Amino acid sequence: MKGIAVFDMTPSLIAMGRLESLSSLDWRPKASIGLPADMPVMTCPVAAVDADCFRIQNADVNFGFGTIQLKAGLVQSIRVQVNDVQIFWLADMTDPEVWSAIDKWRRAKNALVQFEVRGEPGEKGHSVFLKPGVPRGSYRNEQFRDMPPPPAERIWRAMTDLADSGMLQQQAESDIEGIPLRRVFVNVLLSERFKPCVDENKLVEMPMHVKPVFRQGIVY
Repeated sequence: MKGIAVFDMTPSLIAMGRLESLSSLDWRPKASIGLPADMPVMTCPVAAVDADCFRIQNADVNFGFGTIQLKAGLVQSIRVQVNDVQIFWLADMTDPEVWSAIDKWRRAKNALVQFEVRGEPGEKGHSVFLKPGVPRGSYRNEQFRDMPPPPAERIWRAMTDLADSGMLQQQAESDIEGIPLRRVFVNVLLSERFKPCVDENKLVEMPMHVKPVFRQGIVY
């Protein structure tokens, strides 16, 4: 398993998700049965202390997409909710790598998500895989996929600033009726388009810093 990638932005750390090919994994998880070898796997780093948030057995699960308008451009939010825990991945709305992944998920009628749980000091980590169904039909976000891409550095900075602001955690709403949110996690999706924007010396193997946002449910 690869180490957890985070982006060092003093004083906080931004969690990095990635899109990996299923064939690149060291083993074939049970959740991937029936999926093609080139299936994109969307990853999310998880600190060991938060592992209990990602118990997926018999969980209520929702998978969806949204649009966030920033001054730098449009951001696509990819959301997964597992019971009362919601996870965001932020991506450039025009990123062809992201749209290619979405197209493959739609053809397969499922996405594949890997929660990479880092072990406690001296212990090995582990991965939890989720195979959520994806929405059917056309997506409203598709009208933006062929728009001129914004400058990479500008939209990257805007996404990391948003991830670091805590705004999504404060404004998030549950996608599952009757289940209020307890925790919200936010990743920035590190695609090939943005690798030149990241200082490789600041990509480190460590748990992401997580500060509890809620005490009793969502704050509006």
